[in-house]
Amino acid sequence: MQVSGEPPAPINLQEVVDPLIDSLPELQRAGTDIKSALHQAILDGGEPTRRLADVLHGKWLGHPLHPLLTDVTIGAWLFGALFDVLSLLPLGKRHRATANTLTTIGTISAVPTALAGLTDFSAIKRDAVAYGTLHGLVNSAALLLYVLSLRARANGQQARGVRLALMGFAGLLASAWLGGEMSYHKRVGVNHAPMPDAPHHWTPVLNADDLSPGQSRRVSAGGYPVLLYHYDGQIYAMGAVCAHAGGPLEKGKFEEGCVTCPWHDSVFDMRTGQVVHGPSTYSEPRYEVRVHNTQIEVRLPAPNPEASGVTS
Repeated sequence: MQVSGEPPAPINLQEVVDPLIDSLPELQRAGTDIKSALHQAILDGGEPTRRLADVLHGKWLGHPLHPLLTDVTIGAWLFGALFDVLSLLPLGKRHRATANTLTTIGTISAVPTALAGLTDFSAIKRDAVAYGTLHGLVNSAALLLYVLSLRARANGQQARGVRLALMGFAGLLASAWLGGEMSYHKRVGVNHAPMPDAPHHWTPVLNADDLSPGQSRRVSAGGYPVLLYHYDGQIYAMGAVCAHAGGPLEKGKFEEGCVTCPWHDSVFDMRTGQVVHGPSTYSEPRYEVRVHNTQIEVRLPAPNPEASGVTS
């Protein structure tokens, strides 16, 4: 018998979770308070805490560290769950030691993973705060269940340990989905700086007399936003949009050749475009600069650039 009609529409989890999160304004309020306190603590700690935060953000990797660490935790717990199930089958006791080892590895690796996640959360975008808060709460519950699972296993309560671990793994799957939503829909952790493909030829962007020493200015070149900065007798140019969350760098603080984003305090070296301090883990696109016929002109770097600035 053939059934007519349209096939049922697939379930869209986002349509279920978004209203749920919207119905819990406490998530946004609590998350905002927590992230603000963490961020301020990092700033108040000075250079040592900023360097530690840079490590946890993944500045040295060139992209966020947290997703890399989650692969270790999720992978260990995933295969731990598989061997846990096998250990419950007839003649499956030989899989018990493997399951226990993998569960232990996942639980231990969850600690630095959580630290990296908290560091990223300290500077999370405003529209992702509630998602990030729920993500962290579910992860914390899953980690607690795994810790209890390890204790039960150590006390000879293998079956109880397996049940607790499987409950924790269910929470982990929910948390992983939330993490994906933050990355792919909220664009957390991605590069927000436009990657210019023009101009390749010298392009006038501003009269040189309109940029005095110590001044900065946002201009456009080849259809892309460019930040100019007159510092120490030279003019430098790089992308004007913060790579971390799209902040307007021209409204930031300029000091000693660097600019600090006004949104989340990422610091970039105007001379090179490189990240000095996170939360950004991405550098800014850099432009070559010259003054020609009273006009400041910029272009994308030549294959073998010799300098990033021009003496004015």
